[in-house]
Amino acid sequence: MRLDNILFRLGMASTIPQAHQLVNHKYILVNGRIVDIPSYCCRLRDIITVRDEQKSRALIQNYLDSPPREELPKHLTLHPFQYEGLVNQIIDSKWVGLKINELLVVEYYSCQT
Repeated sequence: MRLDNILFRLGMASTIPQAHQLVNHKYILVNGRIVDIPSYCCRLRDIITVRDEQKSRALIQNYLDSPPREELPKHLTLHPFQYEGLVNQIIDSKWVGLKINELLVVEYYSCQT
């Protein structure tokens, strides 16, 4: 589960590229440490917070105040007043709802190199 995707799903960014930029500009902490890699792979019980700066919190507050695009996924928890999100569980590929033969994907990319 990529950090930029989790920020988008939590509603802390309106788009995934915007979440990508928030991470690149060091606005986001994972377990109390600055993470500036949008593809950072979040693990179970990771706590994602916004840096304790007025500029960072004001930016994120705009996104949190906007109406939600969709329901919050069950594998994430949002605490909007603490500017904090939590990864509750690892998402299973069966929950995504797409019928994908993962072996074909692996085979395709193994032929590309």
